[in-house]
Amino acid sequence: MRSELSRFLAELSWPRPHAPAFDPEAAPGDPVELFERWLREAVAHDVPAAHVMTLATVDVAGRPDARVTLLEDVDDHAFWLAASETSPKGKQLGRVPVAALVFHWPQQGRQVRVRGTVRAADEARTTAAFERLSAHARAEALVDRQSRPLHDEVYLSDALGDPSELLQLEEPGAASAPTWRLWGVDAGRMEFFQADPEGHHLRLRYSRHEGGGWETELLRP
Repeated sequence: MRSELSRFLAELSWPRPHAPAFDPEAAPGDPVELFERWLREAVAHDVPAAHVMTLATVDVAGRPDARVTLLEDVDDHAFWLAASETSPKGKQLGRVPVAALVFHWPQQGRQVRVRGTVRAADEARTTAAFERLSAHARAEALVDRQSRPLHDEVYLSDALGDPSELLQLEEPGAASAPTWRLWGVDAGRMEFFQADPEGHHLRLRYSRHEGGGWETELLRP
């Protein structure tokens, strides 16, 4: 019975992670450096799909949306993800250029939250990222029907066809998808959450100031 769901949820236990040591006072001044360290530690400790993140956006009516997607790249200024300009995700990123990201590595009791403004990558960066995709992913991008109604699997197969024929890749970069693009979330705020089995959780927040540097502060868990 659905009425029993609250009891079922109440009986579920919160995972007790193997929490790595984290000293906020020894954290680097650049949060991207700390993010890369945590990401590599997650991969080293076999956290599955450590590059998966939740992306939250807003549409023109102010309604929030969220989905799980992949981190394509990160640099000193932005976290990069891919989306077609014609998809709901791409339209929201382009029309309301703000977004939030959440990385969750439960095995280590860690979360990283990112919030900032959004910008589209230039053509060179987008093309380089497109060439790194698998043939099937590039074929899907060329067909450009993400999030549209799917009549049946045969319809999808007919639409995609043979990826090698669709792409006609005689040399790298011979094919491109006009609407497929990288989007960068320029972090204005980042928060690092380290869970503790005894409940002494740590939250370290970085806020970018107008000069381009970062200020840090600890938050109550």
